[in-house]
Amino acid sequence: MGEWRDSEDGIGRGRYPYDVDAVLVPAALEAAAQLNESGLLSPYLNAADRTLFSGASQMARVWRAQAPQLFDVVIPRQAAGRAIETYAASQAIAAQPGLAALGPDDLRFHAIALDASGTPIPVMHSDEGFALLFAEPDAERVDRAVTVLMRPFPAGLMTEAGMLVANPAFCAPSLQTRFTRNAYHGTVVWSWQQALFAAGLERQLQRRDLPPGVRSHLLEAQQVLWSAINATRSMNNSELWSWSFDAGHYRVAPFGVAAADADESNAAQLWSTVYLAVKPPHTALNASSDAQVGVLRADSASRQLPER
Repeated sequence: MGEWRDSEDGIGRGRYPYDVDAVLVPAALEAAAQLNESGLLSPYLNAADRTLFSGASQMARVWRAQAPQLFDVVIPRQAAGRAIETYAASQAIAAQPGLAALGPDDLRFHAIALDASGTPIPVMHSDEGFALLFAEPDAERVDRAVTVLMRPFPAGLMTEAGMLVANPAFCAPSLQTRFTRNAYHGTVVWSWQQALFAAGLERQLQRRDLPPGVRSHLLEAQQVLWSAINATRSMNNSELWSWSFDAGHYRVAPFGVAAADADESNAAQLWSTVYLAVKPPHTALNASSDAQVGVLRADSASRQLPER
């Protein structure tokens, strides 16, 4: 409870969510340190407050360095391939695009949460968007995170219906049942999470310290993401939506229409108006969505963003 995947099921019955503990806490500590250093708070702080604020920068550094690695998930390549094939068969979706995009290396991603004992819950998720927007990970981490999530589902999160907020292909079947296309925070698309990821990519592309190869990969990811956003423009103001799979393609399905859907999409959500502020890059505005989805499929089959 207390974070955007607002249910126990939304974080796989975990205790410590990735977005809060690995990103938002250190970002908040950094903001507190900056406010303190600005002097704007000085008239309102007593001696105890000043002592507390003086440690914010050091606390932020510790959280940035130590917290994300607690969520590391590493799955051997062969095991990852088998998991994708098994999960795809269970969902009656195509495994081959994801397998082709997987590459030769072990699969690495951040768990959606830790359980009460600190063990990572191996559900892939879209909350790396928070890290792209509120942090400056080193080039390798940025490249890896974007590479992993932009792969075709169920190897990553991308579908023609949009970027999913969760991928349970690598966890136990008993947990997979909590992350279905009928679950509120399951294998569904949330409009604002796509926008968050788009804003995060834009922020990372504004950095001057990323190598040309990484920038190129981010630009490719940006193009693919905005292609999916533009292709589902009619749903952009919806809270979330689901999908169906037919004749090799993912198709948008309004959430709440199917009898098995856990709830219905709320049409009056402030965060669903996010595209008033988050705008596509110029190239994505003027490019054909269908052509760019074709580029995604071709690129996935022919070459991969490297996992270093």
